Amino acid sequence: MHWAKTWVGRVPYCMGASGVSTPGPGEIDLDDASPPLSNYYGEESLRHAIAGVHGVPLDHVLVSEGASLANYNALTVVAGAGDRILVESPTYPVLAEIPRFHGAEVTRLPRRPEDGWQPRIEDVRAELDRPGAPVSAVALTRLHNPSGADLNAAFLEELAALSEARDFHVVLAEVYLDFIEGATPGHRLSPRFVTTGSLTKAYGFGPMRVGWVIGAPDVLQPMREFSFYLAVDGAHETQAMATRIVERRDAVLTRSRRIADRGRDLVDEWIRGRGDVSWTRPAGGISGFVRFERLRETREFAQRLRTTEGVNFPEGEYFGMPGWGRISFGGEEETLREGLRRLGRALDAEAGGVRRG
Repeated sequence: MHWAKTWVGRVPYCMGASGVSTPGPGEIDLDDASPPLSNYYGEESLRHAIAGVHGVPLDHVLVSEGASLANYNALTVVAGAGDRILVESPTYPVLAEIPRFHGAEVTRLPRRPEDGWQPRIEDVRAELDRPGAPVSAVALTRLHNPSGADLNAAFLEELAALSEARDFHVVLAEVYLDFIEGATPGHRLSPRFVTTGSLTKAYGFGPMRVGWVIGAPDVLQPMREFSFYLAVDGAHETQAMATRIVERRDAVLTRSRRIADRGRDLVDEWIRGRGDVSWTRPAGGISGFVRFERLRETREFAQRLRTTEGVNFPEGEYFGMPGWGRISFGGEEETLREGLRRLGRALDAEAGGVRRG
């Protein structure tokens, strides 16, 4: 890959390319599509746009095919066989499964509802001091998936100091963070912090599969190396369009935040009107983690809900918390209102039609 990305197409008489030459203009009717260009490290205009938004030099940005691949890249590099990684719980399940798949020891770091879903720095310290394999990394989501809580500044500052003193990296999956206007990305807090993001959650362009990793060059370099095994060329046309989207970031995010605020208010109003459902109101984003106080488990209820009411949400069992569910509210207002009404009707039926409160 080093050889290919350094030399193929860079000398007059290249005899090392692994594909036929690109058809020239007029050879094949492609509706005037422009010919593809080599795009080994992410479209440079897109990297410049992302770097400008996040206030970092160009060599701090690695473009990826979506946040999923960005997270896979980052987590695989910071925690491999023989390493130990602390992964928040509850969380998006693959953040724990990726390092486990590659032979790392995964220790769960609790985020408790009674703490407003904030992790405790003393839990991190206790794990750092525990006998066994040293901690090579900590993985957290921001905003928290599933609750929508942001990490408080004091925790992040203490974690940054610990990471530098105890020599471990922190991967912050910040794909929801752009819902918070003026939020400070984690990579600005410490050279040990790496953040991932994409055009999916707050931007609304998920099918484009454009994501990124941002971090200090020495931290990013092994991830850049590993990216050679995941993709060779990035999608030129897609990333060119992504550049235009990032350059119009303010308009895109203004719309997204308006949708998120409206949806969050609707769910909050519904919860306050019931008495048998609770949540920690999310700091931002388009989802929250809801406790159904009369349900001991959620999986069978959610399956019945899909069949009887046509309503769907990820049940708490996916996050290791039966009796809970992640409610998303980034869609159409009328769809959300009707979905909540039907969910309430199903909860009432589950309890024999009697509601507490």
